[in-house]
Amino acid sequence: MPTLPCSLSLSLFLIASLAPAQQEGKTDAQSDDLLGPVKTVSTVVSMSQVKWQQPSGPSLVLPVECRDCAYDPDGTKTVSGQIVNGNFIGELIDIRRDGEGHVTERTFTSSSTGQVYCRQVIGPYGKTAETDYDSTTGKLQAQQTFAYDQYGNMHDWLTLDGNGKQAGHEVINRLKDGTLTEESAWGKNGELSWQQTYDPETDVGHFTTFDESGAMKLTWTFAHGKVISFWEQPGLSRDGPQFGESFSDFGDRVNVDNFSCHENGQCDHYRIHYEYLDPAKKRNPTIAEWRDAEGNLLYAAYCHYDLDPAGNWTHRKISVYSPELGDRTPYEQDSRTITYWDK
Repeated sequence: MPTLPCSLSLSLFLIASLAPAQQEGKTDAQSDDLLGPVKTVSTVVSMSQVKWQQPSGPSLVLPVECRDCAYDPDGTKTVSGQIVNGNFIGELIDIRRDGEGHVTERTFTSSSTGQVYCRQVIGPYGKTAETDYDSTTGKLQAQQTFAYDQYGNMHDWLTLDGNGKQAGHEVINRLKDGTLTEESAWGKNGELSWQQTYDPETDVGHFTTFDESGAMKLTWTFAHGKVISFWEQPGLSRDGPQFGESFSDFGDRVNVDNFSCHENGQCDHYRIHYEYLDPAKKRNPTIAEWRDAEGNLLYAAYCHYDLDPAGNWTHRKISVYSPELGDRTPYEQDSRTITYWDK
C-alpha cells in the first residue's frame, strides 16, 4: 500500500471541486509513474544553461518522480534518492509485513548519516501514524496520526511537535467518488487557519483564510469555472504572494484554468493546455502551453519520449518557450536505465 512521503507539515491544496482525491490502490512504483514490475530506476538529468521559469501554478515541466530508486517485486519502494557526484543521497527504507504480506511498518534511514529519521505505521488505506526525527541528531521532531473514511480517503490529519503540542490539524470530507466537499485546517493554538467547501449540486466552492485572531484575511467564491468574487484584507504584510491568491481548476487535466487574484478584487485568468502521449491515462505530456485570457502564448514545454517495451520512457527531451526566448529552446534531457523483476 503506497504512503505519503515523510513530512513535518500539512499539505495545502485548493479548488475543492476538482482537487483529485488520493489515488488509493497504487503501488509505490505506479505512484512514481512507472509501469510493470520495475526493480530499479537510475536517472541522469542534463540541464541546459537556458534561463526559463514559469510562474506559480500548474507545472509545465514535470519532474522525474524518483531519480534513483529500487522496489520490491510488489512495487513497494525500498530505496529513494539520487546520485550526486557519484554518491547516493537519499533514504533506505526497511519494510515490515504481516503474515499475508501486507506492509505494516516502514523505517526510513538517511543514507548520509545512517540515522533513522522517520517511522511509519501502515494500515489498509495508507499510513496511520508517523514519527519524525532529526536526520543528524535523532531528536524527536514531530508525531502525526492519520484517519480514513469508509471509502479509504484520508479524513483526519493531526500533527504534534517534538514536545507533544499541536502543530497543525486538518479534517477533510469527501463523497464516495472522491469529490471533496469540505476541508478545514487549524494551527498550533487550535485557531482555524483556512477552510474550503464545495457543493457538487450547485457547483459552488468557497475558500477563506483567517489570521490568529480569527479575522478573515482572504476569501473567494468559485462557481461554474469562474471566480465569482474575491476579497482580501487591505494592507496585508507580505514577503510574497498570500496563500489563496492563486489557485487552479484542474478539470479533465487537459485544459487547466489558473487564477491569480489581487487586492483590488481582480483576478487574472490563464489556461494551460496539455496533450499526452497516452491520452487515456494522462501520462507523459507532450505539449503544455500556458496562455492568457486573450489566448496569447506565454510559456510552454514540449517533450519527446523514447519508450521501452513496458511503456516507461528511457529518454526524454524537453524544449521550452517564452516570449523572451522567442522560439522553442532545448532545456533538459533525461535518460533512465530501468531494470525489471522476472515475471
